[in-house]
Amino acid sequence: MNSKTVLVTGGAGFIGSHLVDRLIIAGHKVYIIDDLSGGKKENINPRAKFFKCDLRNAKKTDQTIKKIKPKIVFHLAANAAENKAQFSPIDITSRNWNTFINTLVSALRNGMKRMVFTSSIAVYGAQQTPFKETAKPEPEDLYGVSKRAIEETLKILSKVHQFEYVITRPHNVYGPRQNMTDPYRNVVTIFMNSLLKNKPYYIYGNGNQQRCFSYIDDVVDAVFKCGFGKFHGMTFNIGADKNYSINELSKVIQEVSGKNIPPIFIDKRPQEVEVAIADHSKAKKFLNYQDKTPLQKGINLTWEYVKKAGPQEPIFGEIELDSPLLPKNWRKN
Repeated sequence: MNSKTVLVTGGAGFIGSHLVDRLIIAGHKVYIIDDLSGGKKENINPRAKFFKCDLRNAKKTDQTIKKIKPKIVFHLAANAAENKAQFSPIDITSRNWNTFINTLVSALRNGMKRMVFTSSIAVYGAQQTPFKETAKPEPEDLYGVSKRAIEETLKILSKVHQFEYVITRPHNVYGPRQNMTDPYRNVVTIFMNSLLKNKPYYIYGNGNQQRCFSYIDDVVDAVFKCGFGKFHGMTFNIGADKNYSINELSKVIQEVSGKNIPPIFIDKRPQEVEVAIADHSKAKKFLNYQDKTPLQKGINLTWEYVKKAGPQEPIFGEIELDSPLLPKNWRKN
């Protein structure tokens, strides 16, 4: 594989930093743009060149990308607080749509040949499972709506401006480096962080929601491959095959941690999809994707990371639209 100049937006974040490591191992020249709103400096590979930049700022984004002139862009920068989107629509939408369009326009001006966009299975909404890439997206929340808008924009502009794109839809990714301070998402580390403090965590609704928890190493390997193969115009679901309820996840985490602290059940979150299970046959066929890490093993590896990191205090963002439906644990004490 020939060395390429690659930009990873959100490269100090969870999935992004693991992807940067994978790209560097493969011999590519890697640049990172991140505003560190969710990512951390300690996640940054020292062999990558880092630029701190809020991609919502079009002028600064363009100035930064001019210095890089990437041939391939992996666009991961976003705020993936899916359920918070209904209460902070400006923040969530701007951190998804604005960061994307500013990055895309500048990258095209500076010679980009391919963008690999990290979307989400949130675009499917609550339709029949398992979700297939051929299904018509019907998002239930504003986060999914913004991801869907980006997907459609890529399809339109690629026809006009002759660049390649690949869309990935990873889901419920967990593992080392996951942000422990985010109180709105990352269920695995939210639960673990509470247990480190010997405190109960919250479960929304009855806990029977079904998810496929996907270990970071398995997911990143597939996302990496999207940058270099003949996959132009393709969309891939990427994640674990086996589904678990939130209650089952809770049980595994308590077993691995050696804790026995009953969770607190509170009202379900509005617009939350109850069953989110995707079909991965396309990724297996074209990307040789392998769901290699069983949940028990992945939770063990994540718990070891969390223990070393130590308990973290949650960082609450602004709630733009208050509502009686706002989960009570999202309010600052």
